[in-house]
Amino acid sequence: MEVKPAGAKRFIAKPPSDIRLFLLFGADEGLIRERGDALVRQVVPEPGDPFRLADLDGDAVNADAALLYDEATALAFGGGQRAVRVRRLTGRIAEAVIDMVREPAGEARIVLEAPGANRKSAIVAAAIGCAAAAAVPCYHDDGRALPELVREIMREAGLRPGPGVVDYVADRAGGDRALTRREIEKLALFVGAVAEERPDAGSGGGQAAEPKPVDLAQAQSVVGDTALLTLDSLVDATFEGRMADIERMLQRVRQEGVASGTILRAMAGHAVRLARLRGLVGTGLDPVSAARRLRPPVHFSRQGSLARQARIPQRVLAAAMERIAEAERLTRRSELPDTAVCDRVLSGIAAAVRRG
Repeated sequence: MEVKPAGAKRFIAKPPSDIRLFLLFGADEGLIRERGDALVRQVVPEPGDPFRLADLDGDAVNADAALLYDEATALAFGGGQRAVRVRRLTGRIAEAVIDMVREPAGEARIVLEAPGANRKSAIVAAAIGCAAAAAVPCYHDDGRALPELVREIMREAGLRPGPGVVDYVADRAGGDRALTRREIEKLALFVGAVAEERPDAGSGGGQAAEPKPVDLAQAQSVVGDTALLTLDSLVDATFEGRMADIERMLQRVRQEGVASGTILRAMAGHAVRLARLRGLVGTGLDPVSAARRLRPPVHFSRQGSLARQARIPQRVLAAAMERIAEAERLTRRSELPDTAVCDRVLSGIAAAVRRG
């Protein structure tokens, strides 16, 4: 069966009992992992239980699909339903794995995480066509949903955001749930927040801790280092035409676990911001003053770079936006590797900027 994006959250929270195999696919690896965690916990509350949970690597399963079959048909020592989870099932997926999706074996709950797959992939089509399987899309949160996601995670982390904080964090995270959660957790630790309690049914619950206020200055001092700071550097290198830096920064960003979809969304958001910057410069402001006027605010360390990027001709900027939009479509709807699509687009934008 096919699960529509709008109904995926409700579906994961309470999946039908006749679904034994769940295929999580799409560009948002953070959301894939989050939903995989939820599906496994429903069957195996203790994730470290070796008798009821088999946690497999996607490359190993692709090389030997019998691993998946053996684990799916094994019985749990001591009783209870088992769960089989396959992480990062990427590249050319073995036909034997796709056959398993068409006809799931055993009684275990099978969770396959395929971040490189899209709706045209053979494995997704197999899940859609099977009554005992579900294809669940996991795409980045859009511009309307992302601020609400940030508020929800901040509430869970025991934070009360002040003016501008939600927009700043949403802008920095680029729609990637894993990065969003990681950055908010660091912010909560910085201000000493206590995570929201989730009392067991029937318990008194106790008194919830008071949320810790967090202001924009605190958010700017914590959110945006490591992966996000490197992602900003990659964005700036691309739109300044620094070809020599792009490959090195791409490698660093991917080492931090940032997916190609997140990189493309960051590029798209930055292109929109540059269009706004050009509009402010058109009113008579100098580029540096215009960069300071942007909202959400630009970190002071990047204002000089944005001032230089304000000189990009409008036709080059418009072409870059079209390139990025087409790349996002390709990563969702074609069999092309998303890393290759992303790398080619960044190089193309940088080359166009250099030509002027």
